[in-house]
Amino acid sequence: MKIPRIRLDRTFLRLLWDLFMVWVAIINLTLILFDLTYLWMRPVYLRYTPIVARVYDPVLGITPHALTTSLLEQAQRTKQLFELDPGSARLESARRELAELTFRLLTEEPFERSKQQRSDIVIARTIAIETGVTTAALRSSEVAREQAREFWSGRPEVLRTRFDVFERNIRPLLVNNFYREFNRFGNLTSWFWLIDLPFLFLFWVEFMTRWVIALRRHMYARWFFFPIFNWYDLLGLIPVQAFRVFRLLRLVSMYMRLRRSKLSSIGRDYFSRTVAYFSNIITEEVSDRVALRILEEYAEEIRDGTHLRIIESSLGGRRDEIERVVVDHVRLLLTDADILSSFRNLLSLNLERAVDSSEALQSIPLPNAVLRPVVTGVGEVILRSTLETITSTLDSEEGQEALDNVARAVVDNIANSPALEAGTQLTEEIVLHIIDHMRETVSVKKWALPETEQERRRQLMEATPWAIRENDEREPDDESSKPGAS
Repeated sequence: MKIPRIRLDRTFLRLLWDLFMVWVAIINLTLILFDLTYLWMRPVYLRYTPIVARVYDPVLGITPHALTTSLLEQAQRTKQLFELDPGSARLESARRELAELTFRLLTEEPFERSKQQRSDIVIARTIAIETGVTTAALRSSEVAREQAREFWSGRPEVLRTRFDVFERNIRPLLVNNFYREFNRFGNLTSWFWLIDLPFLFLFWVEFMTRWVIALRRHMYARWFFFPIFNWYDLLGLIPVQAFRVFRLLRLVSMYMRLRRSKLSSIGRDYFSRTVAYFSNIITEEVSDRVALRILEEYAEEIRDGTHLRIIESSLGGRRDEIERVVVDHVRLLLTDADILSSFRNLLSLNLERAVDSSEALQSIPLPNAVLRPVVTGVGEVILRSTLETITSTLDSEEGQEALDNVARAVVDNIANSPALEAGTQLTEEIVLHIIDHMRETVSVKKWALPETEQERRRQLMEATPWAIRENDEREPDDESSKPGAS
């Protein structure tokens, strides 16, 4: 029986490599997150999974603190002696040694390396309350030594109470304390870079491979464009703790590459569709709020007449230019041969019709065959002479002044015409009506509509992309559209 051979093309191999790199990036980011949160979570690990602390403490150079460890051990021995033989001489010696360790705890700041200085304050306050002094008084060496002895002395019932206070309030803080060494550069010891080094090496190999492939395929105009466009990957490759956060962007870029792949189902799975669904909801809600705010402000500006003031201020300073343009157009109309010829033809046609329609001309006692040529000829002569006179006087001072007066009258008529106010009011009503419809459309939560309604609205917008048809929003009025109509 022959085993079928599986053909692995380049696309499939690239998909496998991308999947492998995604898992490598996930593991690396998990380790980085664990390292960043280890000191904060170490008390939890010590309590519930102490093996984690035993394994990872050497990575950060963490060792038990000599003073706090000795204090814990001495307190345990002293408590055992107290419970077995409260009046023995060994107990008195153990109490003096315990008092000396407590004095050192108050004066030597053993929590400095572990960044738990708050524990110093809590322990000092606890001892001050039990011995009846203030916390500030314990800053003096003499007072601290005396109160440390006072704390571990007294009648058996008092000493039993002090052991209970120690177990309840002081011991948990001492257990969480540790000592951390400095390296030769003066920084706190951390060997995490040895764990991160294989991942960093693999990421460098992957980055350089992609760079070489991009150069061979001529994907960029210059060779140095690749690291510029992939700056987030390059920053994540810098072996410095502050730049490790950029590896999160590497995971995002790998996800987008897998999503664009035809062989991968990433981007079409349930999780990706759920994330896309909720992200679309958030995007729609934010964009709708912004659009409604803009439409409301636009409507307020229109009602306030801001647009008219803007037009007036914009055109008022250019009135002379507008009049000059009007003069040039009038001059062009009066000197253009085609326009004058069309005007003569129109007047000749009107003169011929005037003979038949004018009662004043019909009352003249002349035959129609004589009256018509006379009226037409005289009208054409008057028109020709008038146009020639106007054309000849355009370049004179009187003609130029007359044209300026005509242009000024035209501009004044346009700016102060009663029809302009009515047209402006009508325009405002139309624009406000359109804005109201746009606000109604934007206010609809499209993500909450049924899929059939969403598809119908999408098709309607494609058919009329400038607006939603108003007839679609109304109830049908004709008889044929009523239920039961045949």
